[in-house]
Amino acid sequence: MKKINAIFVLLILLGVLVSPGCLGGTKSADAYYSAGMTLFNQGKYNEAITMFDSAINVNPNFKEAWVYKGVSLDQLERYSEAIVCYDKAIALDPNDTLPWYNKGLIFGGQGQYIDAIACFDKVISIDPKDAEAWYNKGVALELLGRLPEAQACYNEAKRLNPSLT
Repeated sequence: MKKINAIFVLLILLGVLVSPGCLGGTKSADAYYSAGMTLFNQGKYNEAITMFDSAINVNPNFKEAWVYKGVSLDQLERYSEAIVCYDKAIALDPNDTLPWYNKGLIFGGQGQYIDAIACFDKVISIDPKDAEAWYNKGVALELLGRLPEAQACYNEAKRLNPSLT
């Protein structure tokens, strides 16, 4: 099975290398990004980062490549590098909730609860119906000992998504 997966990855990379425009031209950022997403979905985060970097080299304003490079780095526990990528994505589109949310998770995991709350507040300001942002804001507030505020966030999260505990 490993051999089949290795062959599949090789074929994907070969397909990117010989995609239209590659021989003597500029390869499409979309082709690199697509290959990166395939690798990402297979849990091959280092290889995915290489493809996302290639997409970014072709198009430095490719927000999704910045986001998923960040997510890949996050999966590899390279948190400070992931935050740099999320910040690049945020600079390109401040209203995209995913990089804000992911930054909040990193900050929360590192005990930087005030920074985490600021990120979750930004998500909530963009999408007030994001139950997970409300819930995670509640967690950060609870860890700061701000229990009444935390409970209000938990209540809102539960109202928006009754399956949250």
